[in-house]
Amino acid sequence: MSAPQDPTGRESTHDDQPADGAAIGGAFAALCDADQRALDILIEHGFDLDRASAAHPAESKRLAAAHALFARLDAYETGPVDESLVDLTLARIAREDSEQNERMRIEPRVGWGIGSGRWHDFIAIACAAILLFSIGAPLASWVSGRRADRRCGDNLRQLGAGIASYVGDHKHMPIAAGFAPNLGSLAGWKDYRNGKHLSPLAAGSYCDSECLACGNDDTGEGYAYQVPTARGHFAWSGGFRAPAVADRNPVIDLVRRGQTVGSYTMNSPEHNGRGQNILFTDGSVEFIGSPVLMLPASAIMPPHSENIWLPMDAQQLEDGLDAPVDWTGIDIFLMQ
Repeated sequence: MSAPQDPTGRESTHDDQPADGAAIGGAFAALCDADQRALDILIEHGFDLDRASAAHPAESKRLAAAHALFARLDAYETGPVDESLVDLTLARIAREDSEQNERMRIEPRVGWGIGSGRWHDFIAIACAAILLFSIGAPLASWVSGRRADRRCGDNLRQLGAGIASYVGDHKHMPIAAGFAPNLGSLAGWKDYRNGKHLSPLAAGSYCDSECLACGNDDTGEGYAYQVPTARGHFAWSGGFRAPAVADRNPVIDLVRRGQTVGSYTMNSPEHNGRGQNILFTDGSVEFIGSPVLMLPASAIMPPHSENIWLPMDAQQLEDGLDAPVDWTGIDIFLMQ
């Protein structure tokens, strides 16, 4: 008889069984240490199998098996989420709470006090109200945040349509002066405003002025746009899918405010740190939970991971905001 298989599809052994796993129906309710480690590695790398395998080559087979298991979940067909269910659920909770309050209504009477035996009704009603608030408030906040994410994504799609029209008319990406600036003459990025290169879109009626910023942006800085270079190889619809516009660059944002940058891999502040909407050069828009992306091979670089918030220096490192003159201009660098 063949040995039983674990959830990743390989045969289980006694060595794989966790020492502290609880047995349910003859099977352990916990993953073995090796599979737990593989799952942690996949989560750490955003379930990107190529990045995870490159970082931990010795675990490549186990990582591939775990990744294949989770891929089955994506294969299940699911219908679109009906946001009205949230409102219906909250309405039903409120209705049930109202009916319970009606049943438990305490009639005033002379001499009513702690010893009258009716305090437990009041406590029950108070607990129900607290429970409703503790569940309903976070749920409402979650729904509101997702709606804001989608509105920003739709806004970027309109901006992408404007860029496509602009490129069709002018044969180059929107640049305020019509050519790439001389970045080598700049002492730093703090006072450089790259978002101005999107202004020709509004000036030429390719999109309205509201398209130039996320609806959550209250700073007036606008979207982060690819910093133009003389090479200009990240053109629109040029066959290489690269980020062109994204939510506000948090690294540049902190530098301009004179604050300390604690991490160069933080997400945009526009969506409460959950991630950022990104418009790619093929016109697609995605909400991505990390500024570090895996880019496919181009004419000048092999496949590689890249931080869209930072410029790459001559050593092909993205380890900080180097001076503009040190930027090689061969990577994606988005800033407002």
